[in-house]
Amino acid sequence: MNYAHHAASFVARRLSHEAIIATFAGLIVVISVWEGQWLGLAVILTVGLFGGMLSRMFAFNTGVQFMGYYVAVLSVPAIVKLL
Repeated sequence: MNYAHHAASFVARRLSHEAIIATFAGLIVVISVWEGQWLGLAVILTVGLFGGMLSRMFAFNTGVQFMGYYVAVLSVPAIVKLL
């Protein structure tokens, strides 16, 4: 934490906004392929596109979407187990 301000100001001054977004997008792709192979990447893209569609077309709040994702992680396996 001693150098956090210095590092953050360096990133803000020297790196472009697009480079930071591309880094995070690349990290998401790498983690999804690492964890779920190509099916994991397809799931991540589908969830992202569906969430973006809900947000743009229907003004569905992204905070509510995140709460739904957290609930789905816990409830879907329990429902599948009941079936």
